[in-house]
Amino acid sequence: MQERLINRGKTSGRSDDNAESIKKRFRTFVETSMPVVEYFEGQDKVEKVMATSSPDEVYEGVKQSLSKRGIEQEQFIALQ
Repeated sequence: MQERLINRGKTSGRSDDNAESIKKRFRTFVETSMPVVEYFEGQDKVEKVMATSSPDEVYEGVKQSLSKRGIEQEQFIALQ
C-alpha cells in the first residue's frame, strides 16, 4: 500500500504522498478506525473479505459474505 501511494504521489501532485505522511496516515487509521471495527466485530457485524484479488473477485467475495448473512444481491445493489 505504501509503495502504491508513493507511486501515486509521483503523478498526483499530492505532497502528502510521501513515506512519512503515509506511515502517519496508517497509524491514525489503526488508532481511530480499528477500535470501531473491533467493537462491531464483537457484535458479529463484521465480514472480512480479502481485497488483494481483482475487483470482480473481491466483489464476488463481498456477495458471498453478505449472502451468508441472508442479504441477497438485490438488497445491496441499491447501496452502490
